[in-house]
Parts: sequence; structure tokens; C-alpha cells
Amino acid sequence: MKVIQYILKILFKSRWWLLGISFAAAIVVYVYMSMQPKIYKSDTTIYTGIVSGYDVLSSSNGNQDWMAVNNAIDNLISIVKAESTLENVFLRLLARNLINLDLNKDNEYQTVASSHALAEAISPEIFDLVVVDSEEETFYNLRDFYDSNLTNSLQQMFHWDDRHYSYKALSSVEVGRIGNSDMISISYKNDDQYIVFNTLNLIVEEFIEQYVALRYEQTNEVVGYFESELNVIRAELDEKEKILTSYNTSNQIINFDEQTKQVVERSNEIDVAIEEVSRALTGAENHRKLLEEKMGVATELYKNNADFIEKIHDISSLYSQDSKVMDADEKGRLSGMINAETANLRSITGNISASKHTKEGLSAESMVSDWLNAVLDEAKAKAELEVLMQSKAATKKEVARYSPVGSSLKRQNRDINFSEQNYISNLQSLNEARLRQKNLQLTSATFKTLTPPTIAVTPERTKVKLYTLIAFILAFMLLAIVEIIAELLNQKPYDRLAAEKILKLPVLGALPMNGHREFDDTCEEFALNQLGNSVLNFFDRTKSNNIVNIISLDKEEGKSYIAEGLRDYFEKLDTKPAVVSWNKDFDASSKYYLMSSSIYDFAINEDNAELLSEAAAIIVEYPPVRNVPFPTKLLASAAINIVVVDAERSINGIDHILLRQLREYDKKQNLYVILNGADKDSVGLFTGILPPYTTRHKIRFSMWNLGSTDASFNRG
Repeated sequence: MKVIQYILKILFKSRWWLLGISFAAAIVVYVYMSMQPKIYKSDTTIYTGIVSGYDVLSSSNGNQDWMAVNNAIDNLISIVKAESTLENVFLRLLARNLINLDLNKDNEYQTVASSHALAEAISPEIFDLVVVDSEEETFYNLRDFYDSNLTNSLQQMFHWDDRHYSYKALSSVEVGRIGNSDMISISYKNDDQYIVFNTLNLIVEEFIEQYVALRYEQTNEVVGYFESELNVIRAELDEKEKILTSYNTSNQIINFDEQTKQVVERSNEIDVAIEEVSRALTGAENHRKLLEEKMGVATELYKNNADFIEKIHDISSLYSQDSKVMDADEKGRLSGMINAETANLRSITGNISASKHTKEGLSAESMVSDWLNAVLDEAKAKAELEVLMQSKAATKKEVARYSPVGSSLKRQNRDINFSEQNYISNLQSLNEARLRQKNLQLTSATFKTLTPPTIAVTPERTKVKLYTLIAFILAFMLLAIVEIIAELLNQKPYDRLAAEKILKLPVLGALPMNGHREFDDTCEEFALNQLGNSVLNFFDRTKSNNIVNIISLDKEEGKSYIAEGLRDYFEKLDTKPAVVSWNKDFDASSKYYLMSSSIYDFAINEDNAELLSEAAAIIVEYPPVRNVPFPTKLLASAAINIVVVDAERSINGIDHILLRQLREYDKKQNLYVILNGADKDSVGLFTGILPPYTTRHKIRFSMWNLGSTDASFNRG
């Protein structure tokens, strides 16, 4: 509480400086803000369709990916504020305003002031790039010039501080999402309402164009990549298929699996047929040999007969041909020939058998017939076996031919299958990319300006009053802080709080500064009476006399004045006072004074012995402590010790040392400070309000003392 009171007193003391300078700062800010150009604002709302628009990539009943939505909205906002977007806006706005430059009157593109500012800012070489009838051609001319050099005038205009065309001005555009919807609001403000309107229109156009270009560039590149990959894969696939076709043709492959299956089946059938024919051949040979054994020498007649042997060969040849032929007609013809030749053979055999039977009496005709059948069966079996063995050899060649063809076909088919899968995968990716491209067309088409920009009629409300108030408060706070710091560093004990902070001793009272004004005597009388009352409270009524020590740190502090004032006060109370002064009553340089423990050791002489013995109050005035050391034992012998301090002088380092010594030896805690030469408000803290008793003075006094007085301040 004491700290707050101290700070408030500091502020009240410097109130006129604080208020005056703060008001001056507020006036400066008010004038400055009033002189600033008026600001016009325009805004627009764009429906993006990102949240609620139709999306061919997602199901109508699917959950919305809010992270993707928020990311998309953030991307839109970033595109609006991107430097590339604002760079194009700058060039288009400049092209439009250069074409419509009018230095005599306002138009729908800019005011006269803005036209003059633009004419001064543009170099002559830029005017040569203007195509009056075409804003688009002018834009491209400005774009080429802008990109030609990084230090040309257009680059400087965009990257410096032009209030209409610089990146700093254009980047002040405000972009934000409206709630959780898929609409964004864009607003822009500047000092020319027509430039604001055109700038905002260009920002919207360029924003949509940039968004579409960025998205289309991505999808077009993806679509182009997959299309080129498909062309390459398709060419490779066609080439591999051509190679496979040529390979199949050269190797007479129609259906490899079916062909190999037939070869294997035919081989198995031939093996089975060979086994059956071999058994039949063996049976026919055994049967023939058995009959020949029974027939004996007669068989030689048949074997040596030329006609018989020839017919046997003819029949074997026919059997061989019949085994090879597959045509039914041909088989019928051969079967007829075989039957005819067999009949001829039987005829020859019968002739041989009849002749021999007549001459030699051979076996019966039935045995010869059986033998002949066995010979024919053997011939037939041999012919069939020969054909089967030839077929077996041909089948082996087929198997040998198909073995390497199979592995080669598998390898080629595997390569073709891999290419086909790669082609299908890329085709699927291409379809997805085209679907995204179509989806982009749909989403881009949903971009719609719901509330188009308008030309602002009235300027934005300025915050002149707010800034003025802020300037006043900041100036006041800054000055207050400076004043408080200065006061904390100040070593003048001008009032009770400052004195107690600096001197670290309680303040008993204060005497006013004599300004030779009306009521000065009355104020001094009140102050001395308050001081006397306070001193009287420290007297011990049981003692015949009480000692009041008056001390000062330096000369001319006002000790004599206070001593005389206290004597007058005690005289009015019929209390016999006595004043002992170092100037006339004792020698401050004597050893008796320096080594004394009571005033009776040095202050009694012929002139004052009787007075001191009868005095109830002895007021002792000591030399300045700075010049003569004070006998510290005298502190304990006094009823009260008063240190007189000039309220308007700074307390230095030596003073602090002397005060510390006095405090250390103040065992009875009866060391107090009297401020001499204080202002009336500080004195009034002890005495109460001093005259004149005007309303103004009463209010000032109450504010200075924070509504409280302490005219009877007493440490005890």
C-alpha cells in the first residue's frame, strides 16, 4: 500500500508534465491520422464447390475427407496471395490503367490523383509499350519487358512501395474461408475506390485462371505420360506378336498344346499297335513253323516256287500300302487287290499241292490251307509292323521338333503376357487420370462469384479516436515510467515518503518553505505547533528535565530555527525551556564534547548552569555531523533525537554513511527526521490542510495526500 501511495504521489507531483505531453502526443497523432488518405474497401464471395459440389471420383454416399477439403481450401487461399498471381494482377492492372489514363477527371478505372501519381511513376519507355485498343497486347508487352531484366523500372515498381501497384500493397488482400462452407471471401482496400474495384476483379480472374492452370498442368502431364507409355508398350506388344506369329508359321504351329497332345496320343497309339502287331506276328510265325514241321519237306516246294514267292511279296506290299492309306476309297481298292492276289496265291498253292499229292502222296489239302493262312498272316503282320515302325520314327521326330518350340513359345508368351499386363495397368491409370481431368473440369466449372465486387461509395471508418486514445495512454505511461524511475533515482527527501525511503528514518514533521507569501507565518506557526506536540509526546513526565537533541548532517539545515521554534512553543506551555547551542555554549572541538556521554559533560558553564538546572526541556543544537563527529552516547540520554534535513537538497554518499552510523547507535529508537523547507502540501500531511482554505486548495490537498492526513504522526 505504501508503494502504491508513493507512486501515486509521484504521478500527482508531475501531473501537469504528464498530462501536457500526453495531450500533445495525442494531438499529433490525431492530426497525423486525419491527414492520412481515406481508405475504400470492396469484397467478393466465391463459391468453390469443393465441399458440396459433384465429384465423379467419390461416391455420393461416401464420407467427406475433411482433411483433404481443408487442404484444398488452404491451397485456394495460397493461390490468391501467391506472388505469381499478384504479379500478373499488377501487370494487368497497370495495362488497364495506362490505357485509360486521364489526367483531367476521374473515370471508372482511377481518380485524377491516382492518374497523376501513375504518370509520374512510369518511365517514358513504358508508355511506348501501350497498345491503346488492346489491353491484352499491352499486358503481354509489359510482361515481356518485366521479364527482360531484374532491375528495370517495372521490377522496381512491383517490389518497392508503390501504394497501388507494389507487391506490398497487393499482398494486403484478405482471403478467408466462410465458416465451414466451400465459399471463400476476398477483400481488398486502398485509397482509390476505382483501383480497389478493378484490382479485386483482376484478382478473382487471375485466381481462377491460376487454379485451373495448375490443376490442368498436373493432369495434362499425367495423361500425356500414360498416353506416351501406352504407345511404347503397344508398339512393343505388336512387335512381339509379329515375332510369335512368324515363329508359329515357320514351325507350323497352330495350337501348340493340342498339337503336342495329339503327337503324344499318336505315339502312345503307335506303341500299343506295335505291341499288338508284334504279338500277332509272333503268333503267325510260331503257327507257320509248327505247320511246316508237320508238313515236312513239302514246305520247300512252296518256298522254292517262284510264283508263290512273288505273290507273297505282292500281297505284303499291298498290306503295307493298305496300312499307310487313310482314304476309304483307296483302302477299298487295295482290299480288293489283296483279295484277288490271295485268291491267285491259293490257286498256285492248290496246283502245287495237287501235283505233289498225286506223285508223292503228301498231306491233305486242309493242312496246306492252314499253312498258307499262317504265311499270309505273317506277311500281313510284318507289313503292318514295318508301317508302324516308320510312324514311330516320324513321331519321334515330331516330339524332338516340338521340345525346343515349347520352351520358346512359353518365353515369348510370357513376354507378351507381361506387356499385356503392363499395357492394361497403364491403360487403367490413363483412365483414372482422364477421370480426374474430367472431375477438374467439373469442379473448375463450379467456381462462381456469388457477390461480385462493387465500387465503394463511402470510405472505411478510420480509427482516429482509438489511435489518439492509445497515443495518449502510451505517452502517459511512458512518461510515468520515466518519472517514476527518475524519482526512484532522486535523492531529495521532499516529503515524508521520499524521506523515509532515502533516509531510512521515520519523519516526525516538516516545516514549510518561506516564500514571503500570504499565510506563510500562519503555516509556520501550525508546523511548529505540530512539531512541538510531537516532541512533547516523547517527554518522560517523571523526569525533571528532558533533553531534545537537534542534529544536522550539513550546515545551514535550519537547526537554530527549529530550536528557537521549539523554545517558543514550550514557553507558551509554561514549560521552562533552555537552548544550548554549539555556536556559543560549548566547544565542539574539545575532548570533553567528543568523549561525552551526557550534555552535563560539556554543556554546563557559568552562564547557563542555573538555567539548565531549572529547565524542564533542554534543547541542544549540535554542530553539523559532517564537520564534527557526533558523540553517539548522547543519543541514549535524550528523550528524542531530531535530525534536521533540508527537503530540497540531495542526499549524497557521505550523508548515507553518517545516517547509517546514527541508526546503528540509536538503541532507544528515538531518532527522527524533521524536513525543513518542504512544500505546504507535504507539511499538511502532518498539520492538516494549511491556509488558504479555498475549495481548489482543499481538492488539491486531498489529492496530494490521497484523502488522508497525519497531523499527529507518531512513531510510538
